[in-house]
Formats: sequence, structure tokens, C-alpha cells
Amino acid sequence: RYNLLMFFIKKKILILFIFFFNISGAFAAEKVVFIDIDYLLNNSNFGKIIFEELEKVNKDNIELLQTKEKKIKERKAKINQTKNISSEEKLANDIKVFNEDVEKFRLEKEKLVTDFKLLKEQKLTNFLKKINPIIQNYMENNSIDIVLEKKQIFIGSGDKDITNDIILLINKS
Repeated sequence: RYNLLMFFIKKKILILFIFFFNISGAFAAEKVVFIDIDYLLNNSNFGKIIFEELEKVNKDNIELLQTKEKKIKERKAKINQTKNISSEEKLANDIKVFNEDVEKFRLEKEKLVTDFKLLKEQKLTNFLKKINPIIQNYMENNSIDIVLEKKQIFIGSGDKDITNDIILLINKS
């Protein structure tokens, strides 16, 4: 009876052992590569155009805000210069109007920042939509099962990095 029990236990262990090796072998058969999306964005022609557009919008926003901020500072200096010679009513009114303008400036600045973030997200989403079919086609042509983002990889073989291949394909399209 003891020998029969040991026989069944050994048989089950052998079956489990074979089962686990077959599963790990199946995972090893998948071709996994990685890609650096940030590098694609910075070095592809389409990505460079996006950065130029975003940089122009950001520069225009900064210039606009600096101009308005300069005007606000000039108004503050003018109020400070006239506070000793203005009536209390006029001074109070000038300060009230000044504070309202400062609040408008703050709200406008927040809106510009929010709008810029939305524009940036939209441009990046469009970039990803454009490159997605190119990457999928590359995967099909090269029998690739999985593409991971480079940021998610701790360490990987350099021959598994397809970033430069994808840049060439993006620049051709």
C-alpha cells in the first residue's frame, strides 16, 4: 500500500513538473521587444513638429503674460506714487480696480496653463494614434507578440529595442 501511494505521488509530481515546464516554454516562445516613446517623440519628424508647435504656443503665452504683468507692476508703482497726493476715495478705488485686474491676470494665467496642458495632451494623443498603426504593422511583419514601453523595463538586451526602426518608418510616412 505504501509503494502504491508513493507511486501516485511521484506520478503527480512528474505531471506537475511537466505542466510547469510547458507553460514557461510557451512564454519563452513569445517575441517581446521594447520601444522608447519619449525618444520617438523627440527624434521623429512628426514629433519634432509637435514640439515646435508646443514651444511656439508656450512662448506666445509667456510673452503675453509678461506684457500684462509689466502693465500691472507699472499700475502698482503709479498707485504708490500717487497715494500721498490722491484723495482717500480715489486711492481706495484705484486699489480696488488694481486688485480686480490682478485677479483677472491670475485667472487668465491659470486658463493659459490649463489650455496648454490640454493642447499638449491632444498633440501627444494624436502622435500616439499616428504611430500605433506603424508599430502594429512592424509587429506583424517581424512576428512580434508584445511591445513594451522602455520606461517599464528594468534592463533589456539592446537588440530588443526597436525604437530606431520605428523612427525610420515614421519618418517615411
